[in-house]
Amino acid sequence: MSVVIVVLLVVDLLLFVALLGFVARLRRRGRELTESVAELTAADPPLRINPVFAAGRNRLITIEVLNPVQLAAGQNRFAGLAGAVAPDLVQQIVYDQAAAIMRQQLAEQGVQADVRVHVDR
Repeated sequence: MSVVIVVLLVVDLLLFVALLGFVARLRRRGRELTESVAELTAADPPLRINPVFAAGRNRLITIEVLNPVQLAAGQNRFAGLAGAVAPDLVQQIVYDQAAAIMRQQLAEQGVQADVRVHVDR
């Protein structure tokens, strides 16, 4: 019986030493990561804004949908066929729907925005 107790104590001691080693490695890795983050954030100085852009002019955000036919085809199986026959019409529908979604989501966030679709000629 005492042999079993000794064996259990030795196993417990070995597990304890292994856990201590694991915790020490985790702490070392945490310090390395903290130092790495500090170096990365200190290496990038804040961007200087060109005075031309800081002069209070109107700003625009432009968005180009790069895959309108694939988006339409994902929503409706006939849109893939329509995209092959009339890609301009499909593109117009996708842009109009995207603008409507953006209006709705911006309004939900309290953003007052004029969302329009412009066509480049």
